[in-house]
Amino acid sequence: MNLDDLNFLPEWNDENYDDEDEEGEGWKKREGREAAKALYLKWRDTFGLIYAFADDLATDSEDGSSGTHEQLVKSLIIENSLIIGAKLRGAMAVDLYILKMENAAIIRTNALQLMEQVRFAVLSNFAEEDYNNVIQDSMDEFRMLFKDWVATFRKDDIEDDWGLFL
Repeated sequence: MNLDDLNFLPEWNDENYDDEDEEGEGWKKREGREAAKALYLKWRDTFGLIYAFADDLATDSEDGSSGTHEQLVKSLIIENSLIIGAKLRGAMAVDLYILKMENAAIIRTNALQLMEQVRFAVLSNFAEEDYNNVIQDSMDEFRMLFKDWVATFRKDDIEDDWGLFL
């Protein structure tokens, strides 16, 4: 199995995030953009591992019907991993602190759920423990880059109408 065949997340393109503005203050966003790039590239690698793990889970029961426990776990793992990728791209595309924080919170929630589902697959004997360890190591690296990325968020003057991200 070639992991490159399983990773259909778009590659990073610096041109998508080249935001040198008219006043020449785009350099202020460079730290955040570099942290976002490192995080996204790590997610692409991690996504490939997770997708390979999920792809290896059984998809049909012995009688040929779908909907087995393995299939449900597989669906949840893939769903969470796709949401993380989409929310990363969404957070990178906005400047508002509230929206960045909202996306970051969703990423954290989905990452935690994803790891619970991977551990459940191992505990249920749908997969081997070694797979969990490799994915956990990659997620730990992702989490450290995530913390660096979130540290680059700069609070702005826009008020959160819901009072969540003050």
